[in-house]
Amino acid sequence: MNKKGIINISGVSESCSAPIISDIVKEEGQSLIVTATFARANKLASDLSFFSQKEIYVLPAEDQVFLRYEAKNHDQLIERLKILKALRTNEDCVVIAPVSAAVKKITPHKNFESASLKITLGDDIDPEEVKRTLVKLGYERMELVDTRGQFSIRGGIIDIFTPDSDNPYRVELFDTEVDSIRTFDIDTQRSVENLKFIEVYPAEQMLADKSIFNDAADNLYKEYTAQVKRLVKKGDDFTEAAENLTKRRDELCEYIRNVSNLQLLENYLHYFYEKTEYLWDYMEKGIVIVDDPDRICEYLDTRSAETKDDFKVFLERGQVIPKDMELVSGKEDFFKIYDRESVYILTPFPKAIKGVDSLAEVRNLHSRQMITFSGRMDVLESELASFAKKGYQIHIVCSSKERIDNLKEFADRIGLLERIIFEEGTLSAGMDFPNEKICYISENDIFTGQKSVRRKKKKKKTKSEQIQSFADMSKGDYVVHENHGIGKFLGIEQLTVQGDKKDYLKIKYAGNDMLYVPVEQMDIIQKYIGSDGMSPKVNKLSGGDWKVTKAKAKAAIAEMAKELLDLYAQRKMQKGHAFSEDTVWQKEFEDAFPYTETDDQLRSIEEIKEDMERPAAMDRLLCGDVGFGKTEVAARALFKCIADGKQAAVLVPTTILANQHYYTLKERFEQFPLKVEMLSRFRSDKQQEQIIDELNKGQIDLIIGTHRLLSKDVKFKDLGLLVIDEEQRFGVAHKEKIKQMKKNVDVLTLSATPIPRTLNMSLTGIKDMSLIEEPPEERYPVQTYVLEQDDSMMKEIITRELDRGGQVFVVYNRVRGINKIADTIRDLVPEARVVVGHGQMNEHVLEDVMLSFINGENNVLVATTIIESGIDISNANTMIIIDADKYGLSQLYQLRGRVGRSNRMAYAYLMYQKDKVLTEVAEKRLKAIKEFTEFGAGFKVAMRDLEIRGAGNLLGSEQSGHMMNIGYELYCKLVDDAIRSLQGEIVNENKEEISVELMVTANIPNWYIENETLKLQMYKKIAGVRSEADEDEMIDELMDRFGDVPRETLNLIRISRIRSLAEDLSVTRIHEQQGKVIVTFAEKNPLNGYALMNVNDAFGQKAFVHGGKEPFIRLTVRTADKLRDTVRLLQILEDQKSGVKVS
Repeated sequence: MNKKGIINISGVSESCSAPIISDIVKEEGQSLIVTATFARANKLASDLSFFSQKEIYVLPAEDQVFLRYEAKNHDQLIERLKILKALRTNEDCVVIAPVSAAVKKITPHKNFESASLKITLGDDIDPEEVKRTLVKLGYERMELVDTRGQFSIRGGIIDIFTPDSDNPYRVELFDTEVDSIRTFDIDTQRSVENLKFIEVYPAEQMLADKSIFNDAADNLYKEYTAQVKRLVKKGDDFTEAAENLTKRRDELCEYIRNVSNLQLLENYLHYFYEKTEYLWDYMEKGIVIVDDPDRICEYLDTRSAETKDDFKVFLERGQVIPKDMELVSGKEDFFKIYDRESVYILTPFPKAIKGVDSLAEVRNLHSRQMITFSGRMDVLESELASFAKKGYQIHIVCSSKERIDNLKEFADRIGLLERIIFEEGTLSAGMDFPNEKICYISENDIFTGQKSVRRKKKKKKTKSEQIQSFADMSKGDYVVHENHGIGKFLGIEQLTVQGDKKDYLKIKYAGNDMLYVPVEQMDIIQKYIGSDGMSPKVNKLSGGDWKVTKAKAKAAIAEMAKELLDLYAQRKMQKGHAFSEDTVWQKEFEDAFPYTETDDQLRSIEEIKEDMERPAAMDRLLCGDVGFGKTEVAARALFKCIADGKQAAVLVPTTILANQHYYTLKERFEQFPLKVEMLSRFRSDKQQEQIIDELNKGQIDLIIGTHRLLSKDVKFKDLGLLVIDEEQRFGVAHKEKIKQMKKNVDVLTLSATPIPRTLNMSLTGIKDMSLIEEPPEERYPVQTYVLEQDDSMMKEIITRELDRGGQVFVVYNRVRGINKIADTIRDLVPEARVVVGHGQMNEHVLEDVMLSFINGENNVLVATTIIESGIDISNANTMIIIDADKYGLSQLYQLRGRVGRSNRMAYAYLMYQKDKVLTEVAEKRLKAIKEFTEFGAGFKVAMRDLEIRGAGNLLGSEQSGHMMNIGYELYCKLVDDAIRSLQGEIVNENKEEISVELMVTANIPNWYIENETLKLQMYKKIAGVRSEADEDEMIDELMDRFGDVPRETLNLIRISRIRSLAEDLSVTRIHEQQGKVIVTFAEKNPLNGYALMNVNDAFGQKAFVHGGKEPFIRLTVRTADKLRDTVRLLQILEDQKSGVKVS
């Protein structure tokens, strides 16, 4: 039983606290552990997860930033809400919170709870009431739910994505009764599992209660106005501050009355609620554990001093009022935690504890951190023997079974196998408890160079496969019709033909030509996707332009596909070196990697090793965003090559990258007797001569170099593997030399631009590619803010980063005026060491600038978007993007990816000029940026832009041109066709528009799917129905997502299947005449004696066959069966066609 009162456990060093805490929290119930910092919280969570089976949550750290922003990302908020729900629903869990998050003042739990919504099977609910409640809870209504904090209502279906759920919920109503509740997959939108009830808790900390918000606005208005009056009274010196404060007041009141920018309003919580609460107030019962209170108080003292200084400046500028300071938490707030019923305080040694008057008990422990063996197995042996002699229980903890097996062999050799308990798991460091005679030795203690292996989270892999088609067409988009070219989509129009209602896509071409396309032909229409928002040339319906454009693209694609195929065949014929299987050294090298590999990394490594072990020369492309771990994958291939006695080379386009790879790989290889060198302009002539000589003699195992490696004087003794980074950035002449160098050598090319998955699938079999699509774990989301450009803000942001020893990127994408920005920063922050970098500088000068920043000699880099590519600076964790409204989402996404490369919190500030009159395009873009920032919305658009760039890089500039001319989707389709046809498949290249004119109503009624974009998505899917299985799958999906499928939609699915069968059978037209269905064929068709015999067997006299130049089959049908019978007829012919020559 846990005791009441305050208990001090002393003698607990930082690394030894996890087993002690595990013992305290082992009984059922909740526990809150407060640490000084977020880094400590994470480390403790990792260690505690080894000793305890409980669910462990880590609360993100809180920054008290008086920033005036308009949007901020939701990641931290969602994590916090998930934890608050866990606490309020009495989940048996451990919450670890850095003190900044624990003492943050939050909404009273009664308000948080009272708003929650419970929906149970069989309940009678009013959808309108549910909608109102969800909005109050902070959920945003969308057409399709794709991130946490959103909901959508379509007819009788309500989708809700709560902060605490892995998958969103789908509630289906029968009238007003809850008919089913299930979770569904975000990518496929299909159901996963059925549930009996769900509890929906808030998606915002601030609950949108109109009366509370109105009172808060009045409250704030009154307080701010009083301060404005005080400033005005003080005289002219305070006029500017009074004006600023008036502006700030109006801005805040507008946010409050419009219930917008809620994360910012959390900084004004005390205007909304008389009494605020802390995290621990959300726990009914439960234990509180304080980890090293001295460190916590130290942190709070520093933070309070900083906050007071900042606040003083803001007060003078008229950005805050004295009352705003009331929400700032400090030491006095923290001391209130000691009022809890049961508190344990862990300290390194016994001493008085600030804020605690009396202790219920003091326990003294004896614990010490395990010594570090640094790979010295002799020292480990004597230490283990000593522990065994003293009668210790010895635990050795390793992160992998292979490591355990290796150490078991070692223990067996020294005769201690029976005395040691081996466990799989991760511990940051080992520990020794002499009184209890228990010790834990972690693999990190035994082998050096190992940082703590990160805690593996149960992680749902994102299904980027689902971003196959970006076919979210909407009115006004450009579209590509495979036979008629590029036009503008004007929407869906319903036309009545012979008494039946059908939906058509209305497309406008040059002049005023209109084309009405039946929705079942949607598979030959795609949204036009070109490069970053370029408008294409619209075709004439009647002209021959499109045919010429398409034919040119087709010819170029066929030629490229053939070249690729020939090249691939040649490479496969080329003898390479068949590398041996992995050695023990390889295993050790891989085990020394300090992080948990992602599944994609492991798969890529396997693929590369398999290639290397084959006798044919490898030629593989490895794609993945910067920082996704390509270097580690390459390092393992390089090591495999060197372990086999061969030399390896890494070729990079710039000196900077050479430098970066050199230091990374040197550090990675330093445990082994291998020689790593670099060849670039940073080596003197004399050094270069020596390196080239040693390379020639085989004394260098691994060389990293720029195009200097391609010079005539560079010769290898025995090159086995060439790794090329960012090949597309080399010039034509260099590429030719690379071609020569590749002969009979295994080649691995790295690219940081993602390649479109569709293209990757098509190229399977003619280009070996490995894709890394998932980011490494524990990358903290970059805290992103959208805010007005302002010098005082800029000063505040830069100073804050420099104070924590970090570096800052300032992105300004115009060379003219970039030096002025740098001068402004020098004036604002005199202590900053500012440098400027842009693409018009001399190459060597630019490299020197970048290097001075990478090496930490300078701490603010003002640059154009050149920083998008490739550099990895883990100490640069703040980025300011000036005029962010001028960038596309993909650029912002890539730029933002340059920060947040370490385990420190990173910040991106997207600034725009507020008072500038924004154009409609910029306004739209800014809105998109805000949505992108808050919810990650538009991520797919950003990815698509990048993939198109990736496709261009992969296939070269000529192909990029064709891609722009015919649109990205059609281009990918043609590549697929060309490759399949080269590989001997029969491809129906010229899809004719087969007209199916059967008198049935076939469409998706508006009452079934209201939203036009969604409806188009479904039309596109229906147009792809090819078989009975597809038909069933389509009906299942519609039922799952939208409820019972209407008769007219079932008809449409059937008609799509009829079209698909007809296409295969050379049918030109299917129409209806006086109760008869007439199927007309082209002159070349699969009708033969056997086929007609089978038709006759199935339909008897109902089927009449007419031969000749325009053959047809006339089928007499009942109205109710006409679709079924038409499918049956075509299916008989299709089955017969297999193995029958076309007559």
